[in-house]
Amino acid sequence: MDDKDEFEDFFVSTSDCSPESLLGALKAYTEIIDKLGSDDPLIFKDLLSGVASSALFRRSGTDKEAEVFLWLSQVQRYAEIVISNGKVQKFNGLSQQSLKEIARYSLDVENITNISSLLWQYGVVLIYLPQSAGMKTDGVFFKLPCGTPIVGMTLRYDRYDYFWFTLMHELAHVSIHYDQLYEPHFDCLEDVGENHIELEANQLAKEIFISRSDWRSASVRRHHSAQDLFKDAEKLSIHPAILAGFVRHDLGNYTLFNTIINKISVRRMISANA
Repeated sequence: MDDKDEFEDFFVSTSDCSPESLLGALKAYTEIIDKLGSDDPLIFKDLLSGVASSALFRRSGTDKEAEVFLWLSQVQRYAEIVISNGKVQKFNGLSQQSLKEIARYSLDVENITNISSLLWQYGVVLIYLPQSAGMKTDGVFFKLPCGTPIVGMTLRYDRYDYFWFTLMHELAHVSIHYDQLYEPHFDCLEDVGENHIELEANQLAKEIFISRSDWRSASVRRHHSAQDLFKDAEKLSIHPAILAGFVRHDLGNYTLFNTIINKISVRRMISANA
């Protein structure tokens, strides 16, 4: 890139940012060019303003952080395009009753093709974007400056149970942590640890599908048979694949119910509808 016209095409309004923000964005942009070889002016715009700010990248400035920043930047751009269609309702909170309404759509596999547009009614935008190399992310939750909550999902695992639990985990953040999380919140569901915010989201996501009392009394937890799985799933109004996922996770045995778990390709259904 020629030094003379390096920033010639950048659209910067000095009234919208401080000199410190501008210098920080320029520094982060230069580092991204050096690390990834990407000189798209839109990257500078994202660094300067919006959710994918230079603060996120400047935490460490590593190649991995650069990849995460670019991924988040793309999610934000796609979300803004969706909002521009005028069909996304104003966000007024997401109650647990609303979460249960959304979870009911999991009973019919075909609903997965229109779950994104369904969430517009609740004022939430859902974006699917595969993770970049070096990332280990299942989902992200952040808010646009207008207040609209955005959920990004990588579809890292092509399983029906993982799709729905990841989605409900992110929506649980929207429901109970909307006013607590000010920066993009990334999730790797395998690395929840003892983080209380993650544990709260996990617990709510599970209870949206099955109450604690129903979970304790489910016979499939004790007998691990397909017959008990389908019987309990029908009784509790939960998709068998999702219930199988809870059993596998509870026992730490990911060989159980493999046929049922791997029967549905979420990625294929979503890509076919794209």
